[in-house]
Amino acid sequence: MFKLKLILAALCMCLAYIANAQVYEIDASTKAVKEKIVLPFKGQNPAGVTLSVNNKYFEKNGKPWFPVMGELHYNRVLPQQWEKEIIKMKSGGVSIVATYVFWNEHENPKGVWDWKNNRDIRRFVELCARHNMLVWLRIGPWSHGEQLNGGFPDWIQKMKGHRSNNPEYIAESVKLFQQIGLQTKGLYFKDGGPIIGTQLENEYASGQAGHITKLKEMALAANITPVFWSITANTIFDDKKMEVIPLQGAYAYRGWERAGGKPTKDFLYGNDQWIMTDALGKVFYDVNMFPKGMCEQGAGSQMTFSNRFIVKPEVIEAHVQNQVGRGMNLMGYYMFHGGTQTPGLEEPGHPFSYDFQAPIDEFGLLRPSYKYLKILHTFINDFGTDLAAMQVFEAENPVRNELDTTNLRYIVRANNGSGFLFMGNTQVRVNMPDKKVSVKVKLDQETITFPSLLLQGQTTAILPFNMKVGTSLIKYVTAQPLARFVNGKTTTIIFQELPGVNPQLAFDAASIASKSFEGWATEKSGGMVQLKAGNNKALIVKDKAGNTISLVFLSRKQAENSWRLKLKGQDALIVSDADVLIEDSKVTLQQLGNENFNVQVYPKSLNAFTGLKPQAGKVFDSYTIKTATYVPKVTIAYPEKVNAMVQLPKSLPANVASLILNVNYLGGSALLFQNGKHITDNLYNGTTWNIGLERFMKGEEIAIKLQDWNNKITGVAPSLVKEISEKGTMFKNVKAVPQYQTILNVAK
Repeated sequence: MFKLKLILAALCMCLAYIANAQVYEIDASTKAVKEKIVLPFKGQNPAGVTLSVNNKYFEKNGKPWFPVMGELHYNRVLPQQWEKEIIKMKSGGVSIVATYVFWNEHENPKGVWDWKNNRDIRRFVELCARHNMLVWLRIGPWSHGEQLNGGFPDWIQKMKGHRSNNPEYIAESVKLFQQIGLQTKGLYFKDGGPIIGTQLENEYASGQAGHITKLKEMALAANITPVFWSITANTIFDDKKMEVIPLQGAYAYRGWERAGGKPTKDFLYGNDQWIMTDALGKVFYDVNMFPKGMCEQGAGSQMTFSNRFIVKPEVIEAHVQNQVGRGMNLMGYYMFHGGTQTPGLEEPGHPFSYDFQAPIDEFGLLRPSYKYLKILHTFINDFGTDLAAMQVFEAENPVRNELDTTNLRYIVRANNGSGFLFMGNTQVRVNMPDKKVSVKVKLDQETITFPSLLLQGQTTAILPFNMKVGTSLIKYVTAQPLARFVNGKTTTIIFQELPGVNPQLAFDAASIASKSFEGWATEKSGGMVQLKAGNNKALIVKDKAGNTISLVFLSRKQAENSWRLKLKGQDALIVSDADVLIEDSKVTLQQLGNENFNVQVYPKSLNAFTGLKPQAGKVFDSYTIKTATYVPKVTIAYPEKVNAMVQLPKSLPANVASLILNVNYLGGSALLFQNGKHITDNLYNGTTWNIGLERFMKGEEIAIKLQDWNNKITGVAPSLVKEISEKGTMFKNVKAVPQYQTILNVAK
């Protein structure tokens, strides 16, 4: 009886909680549509593919196109690693590689140009082309990027009138552009190459608008001929000439501020111009004349000797989700891949490491933020054509205080009554409580009411309404769309479940032929078939045209471990704990500390890999690949308390891609040396320094030297500062972990 009373009490509390769900409303009925203005940027490659843009979105072959762009600096990554790192970016859903061309990397001393080794931009761009990755060059002449003098050679930095139309500066800049033009000849989109965009200058917030015009004239004269020309949005230019496209920047973590900054307004859905003005200051152009796009969406940030912080993956994901919700139609990250500075060319106050806490770190390791963002990239790549054409509808009283933890942050993107509800419950440097909510979306002919659901703290959600699949119409789903496959007459929508939320959805009853739904609780009401998941997280429905509609629901963890690809000519999904590098003919799996690999493949019965027999399941085929255990042959000695000598093996077995040295220490920083040369470093922020040892193998030995803590450093947790003061500078633990690897050959 006592247990029964407890159960009844808990049930009553649960029902009361549901009943107390906060109801929000948003009007997404037709409003005045912004006039579509075609911008003067258009190109066609020899294969007949066209790229263009209007004031709303970019276009491919005349259809809305939502590109994803990520920054990787070729000069900051070893050339022997370029191809592998490009593949990692592509596997993560990135389609454009952006890169600075730092002047002082290539002309030093004056009159001596170097385009070899890790400065060989031509080879780098050609490797991007090999893997069907587009390229956006950021050619300066001034760049910043935490490079000495912002990328200027010393004599340019000392020159009066630099970053202006001063004839002496222009004459030297012409030489730079001519060099870039020679190195990239034949690699532009019109020639069949991958270069589609070029950014001029960077953050040119003072000076003369005519300087941007002059730089473009110079670049064209140097045979730099992309489809799109861009600037950063906080640049002065003549917007009436329509000769460049302003792209925005925003950082949740700000390495240039004390402790990486405070809570920012970037997590508040709202009018684009309102947030831009807050983040950038004055806006120098008519925001209605250009599409909304990002060139510097902070996927991390650079720490300095004085400012430290830890980049949280859920914050990075939420920031991007917010940008998409408020109308971005190009997502460009800075940085998506970390790197290592050229010694002597790092900006003062910065380390050699340019890791940036990026999704792909300095050594090519994938951080959790990579997988968090991959979820959004898969969504953008599969639903972007619909999304790019959708208008933004704000709530009547949107949250405007970044410290508001009570009210729901939400916004809608919709077109012709179909769209997505964006909800956010994440704020940088503020812990957000769970919220029980229900949202009503008012449309011209109806109001869509989402069932009440739990939006956990530190999470976000994108929920579809009036989604057309085949000839069926899904009225709503309380799960986030991840991917859309079309294989013959079968269309599959993969959804990510929201943490703690059992999926519910509704079909327009008149749009489907199916009458029974195995494993789903069913209720018919108001012309809808309402379904709630039971023991089955997959659903197959027939529409009135005889098409098969397959809905598959993944947990959040499965979604993070999902990889979109083509297998045997079909849209497919791999789910694996391993990192997955996708190429046309093979799939490479890599994982730390586990020699055995497990892979699930959707759709089942593909027999996707040669020489491997799958185990068939209800939804997925499963594969298990076992490889040999490897005990790292690494010797670690400590000649002094703050010095470690690491003896490396000369080679690794075929199933080990690299060794990762986990360095757990206390102190201000750690420096890595090889053959007496300072290679890179790590600024202490309380996390373990993970060093990819593959690049150091031939030297056989590396040295790590710890530097003492400085009490002027900000951003490190007080408990860690106390531990350092009590114990002093020291190694806590250093160990090598194998990164196992196996290669699956794709069956034809």
